[in-house]
Amino acid sequence: MKETWRHVRRVIEDGDVVLEVLDARDPLATRNEEVEKSVDRLGKRLLVVLNKADLVERDMLEAWRAYFVNLGRDVVYISAKHRLGTRKLITAIRSLAPRIPTTVVVVGYPNVGKSTIINYLKGRHVAPTSPKPGWTKGEQLVRAKSWLLVLDTPGIVKTAYTGDLALDVIRGLVDPGTVDDPVPYAYALLKRVLAYNPDALREAYGIDCDVEHALEEIGKAKRRLLKGGRINIDETARMVLKDWITGKLKYAARPPENHDASEARN
Repeated sequence: MKETWRHVRRVIEDGDVVLEVLDARDPLATRNEEVEKSVDRLGKRLLVVLNKADLVERDMLEAWRAYFVNLGRDVVYISAKHRLGTRKLITAIRSLAPRIPTTVVVVGYPNVGKSTIINYLKGRHVAPTSPKPGWTKGEQLVRAKSWLLVLDTPGIVKTAYTGDLALDVIRGLVDPGTVDDPVPYAYALLKRVLAYNPDALREAYGIDCDVEHALEEIGKAKRRLLKGGRINIDETARMVLKDWITGKLKYAARPPENHDASEARN
């Protein structure tokens, strides 16, 4: 864990503008205030990027934009995958740039879309600059535009397990392919999803049931079967976890009205 934070800090140190990428479906769950404090201490410019905005209604996105603006943060919402709002991202970066050329770095939890944003910023025609001493092999700074340099390796935020199984999934701490027992995580995730979006199972799988029977019904609908026709609950649970990552499962958490971020994360 210490090595992870050392890398994140080094990434922040190397940037002029730091993009903190959050999942627009649940921004506070994927926000890390330690990252923000580090950015502030080092005198860098922070831009909060609400990614996967295609999964959230515009009025909710605007509510989150207002929330972060009220906290004194610059913020944009985009869908890097679908190239929505990306021009606003470029405009925001340029307006925050303390100098030209300016170096942009990207940080955030796993699965929030950091690499997709980096690839967008880099574009198709980029020229690598000289490698910097101390960088990991393969890391490079690329000149994306005459005024824009991009570090092509993100700072990946990883924290200790929280004890909240759904939150651990949302923060990318659980790998659907390797976790020993995906079932408790899948149930916890579905419970959280349904609390915010009661229609989520119908939208994603065409079923309508309570959370206790959700994995069985999803497995039945998606033909995740063992020999003899029994539902493969393990495989179904892994599929559900992957469906969160890919955006098939949708919900939108609301910003706290009292703007108390610490309460909203729990």
